[in-house]
Amino acid sequence: MTYSLEEFDSILRRANPVNVKTPAATLRRWRTELVRASVFISYAIGVLSLDLEILNRSLETKTDDVFEELVDELPNLLTSGWLGGGWSLSPDASASVGAAAELAADQAKDLIGLHAELAESDLSDRAVVTDLLSRTASHREALIGRREKLEHKIRKIQQTIRSQYAAGTASVDDWLR
Repeated sequence: MTYSLEEFDSILRRANPVNVKTPAATLRRWRTELVRASVFISYAIGVLSLDLEILNRSLETKTDDVFEELVDELPNLLTSGWLGGGWSLSPDASASVGAAAELAADQAKDLIGLHAELAESDLSDRAVVTDLLSRTASHREALIGRREKLEHKIRKIQQTIRSQYAAGTASVDDWLR
């Protein structure tokens, strides 16, 4: 499966209702789906953040050989441009690690199509760079918005399961399965 913004919206809609009456097994399943989605989005945000830095540097470059200057600046770009990624809120490392492993199988390719476009673009053409910069920034903002919604839902599930523990309606074993 590859993920898209529409798929993330669908995952958010399916994870309802989150309340103390929702079975722990259902909350656990939803949490795993949400964490996986958050990992994919975090990865895409990180890639697109670096792309934005590259595009901005392309516009700032005074030389004719934009590519050569970008290659020279690559170490600095990698240390300063990789923003917005990070780990999900899940206390369940296996869900995060599993999702990260799938990234190697191109599961997030629909999320970073603009990255592929950047790789094939003429970065010395200011019109191309300006257009790509605008679309990449917009897409990254949309991803950040989805990730915030996913993380909010993950927090709500975590609070709900804690409430179930307190009421004795869920067992720690339910969460660890």
